[in-house]
Amino acid sequence: MLATGESLRKARKGVIRVKVSVDPRTGRIVEANITGDFFIYPEDTVWILEDSLKGSPVGEAKNVVLKVLENVELKGSTTDDFVEAVLEALSRAGVACETLLP
Repeated sequence: MLATGESLRKARKGVIRVKVSVDPRTGRIVEANITGDFFIYPEDTVWILEDSLKGSPVGEAKNVVLKVLENVELKGSTTDDFVEAVLEALSRAGVACETLLP
């Protein structure tokens, strides 16, 4: 059975919504959905981020977000906003916080 978690992160301008499904047996992200009213360029970065998170160990989520967003343009939000939204969703899925620390 998969564990799911959702987060809603208010950025300076806009909102970032993250929903994740985690396989607690493997500790891997099975599904990631990122939506909201934020501005990111190139626009397909959101889909790339979702695909990059899928299959990743939960302990690597922060590094995945940082790598995917390192060369993108964000307006009204920051890379940290995305990291925090993903980590909060994982936490709400029942992933222990110490698992998320580097």
